[in-house]
Amino acid sequence: MSLSLPSEALAPSELSLDLLPQVERRMLAAVGLAHAATIATRPALLRACAHHLGVGGQRVRALLALDAGVTLGIPDVDAVTIAATVELLHNASLIHDDLQDRSAQRRGAPTVQSAFGAGIALCAGDLLLSGAYGVLAGYSATASLPRLLALTHSATADAAQGQSADVTPPSGLGDAVPRYLAVAAGKSGALLRLPLELVLAAAGRPEALPLARRAAEAFAIGYQIVDDIEDAPKDAAAGSLNLLLLLRSAAAHSEAEATARQLARRHLETARVLAAELPQGSGRYLSRLAQARAAGL
Repeated sequence: MSLSLPSEALAPSELSLDLLPQVERRMLAAVGLAHAATIATRPALLRACAHHLGVGGQRVRALLALDAGVTLGIPDVDAVTIAATVELLHNASLIHDDLQDRSAQRRGAPTVQSAFGAGIALCAGDLLLSGAYGVLAGYSATASLPRLLALTHSATADAAQGQSADVTPPSGLGDAVPRYLAVAAGKSGALLRLPLELVLAAAGRPEALPLARRAAEAFAIGYQIVDDIEDAPKDAAAGSLNLLLLLRSAAAHSEAEATARQLARRHLETARVLAAELPQGSGRYLSRLAQARAAGL
């Protein structure tokens, strides 16, 4: 899931924003693109990675890590390491998602599979995925690495399970809505919870990990439902999994949309409240994002 939020929602601390260019540099270096001036002469795989990363995005997962890291007082270099790790994982998932969906565009530009072919796209996603672990290996407090690596693998595995479920036909209408919620929590929630999990673990606050997980998964579900309401005509034409379309198969259009909006509000409000309870305000950015997403419902 690629997040698109109003600019007023994207207001973490100034220090978080100051650290973001370092995250970008770490991401490029992780895949062999430390010297941007030479990108045009690099092999197709590296040009594909540069193309995807250069298209941009709001770097929400990086900002979640940076804002929480600043709040909890972990060293800037380690906050940058965590932020680059989660963004590389997320971008790897986007490349693979576009490959599975045969998407031609993302963020107004050709996708990697459209511009470079399916084979290069598969390899580019793999390289970003591997690069994430390479970045995390540079975390300064080496005694914490086993815990951080385990959390990273757990979230990556959950995201893969969610994506797999998303492309698996449902067994019937009866399990469609629970399956939808599980897909959204896994596919999107896993890599939204990871920045908070890594920072909390790094800051010695492991007791807060379950709360971070619940907050991030509630946000992911609520966000996805809002997306589904907005994208229902497009998803109907493409045959994509969409909660509003599932609800319409069992109820009138107006009733289905009201139910979808109610579910979205409920999950986003849950995310806002739970995130606000994370230690020392470390979830304030996620709480603000949930509030912003709910504002238009």
